[in-house]
Amino acid sequence: MWMLSFIPDAWIVLAVHAITLVGVTCIVLATATGWIPGIKAYASVIRIIGIVLLCLGIYFEGGMGVEKSWRARVAEMEEKVRQAELKSQQANTAIETHVVEKTKVIREKGKIQIEYVNRIVKGDTVEIVKDMSEEQKQEFLTKQKELQDALKNCPIPKIIVEEHNKATEMQ
Repeated sequence: MWMLSFIPDAWIVLAVHAITLVGVTCIVLATATGWIPGIKAYASVIRIIGIVLLCLGIYFEGGMGVEKSWRARVAEMEEKVRQAELKSQQANTAIETHVVEKTKVIREKGKIQIEYVNRIVKGDTVEIVKDMSEEQKQEFLTKQKELQDALKNCPIPKIIVEEHNKATEMQ
């Protein structure tokens, strides 16, 4: 059956139509010439051959119709798959862009937070407190002093804290 795929579809359609037409022609000729004395002996054989060819032709016509409908469905599904692939590609691009932007924002916020913490730890808070009210400054300075005391009295070795801070700054 796979060998039929090498034959052009138009030739197969032509052969099926020809088989059906030959079958109908044989039946008509056998009926029309059945009364002629010399041909009367062959009329029943021609009629049987015509009926067999007509049945085969009708069967093949139905098979071609089914094959055409399946090919149409396959073409339709291939088009749907192609459209889905395009939508998927667009969605992937949008997701990738969103993830890259989100990662960039997270890195920037992390970097800003690290700089903020480093300023507080080092005591460089002039820029941080310049826009605060007096109550906020006092509260901030109290928290900073508490942090400095905690850092001085920290039981964790200073080298571990420094290496941890370096690891958070690596990107």
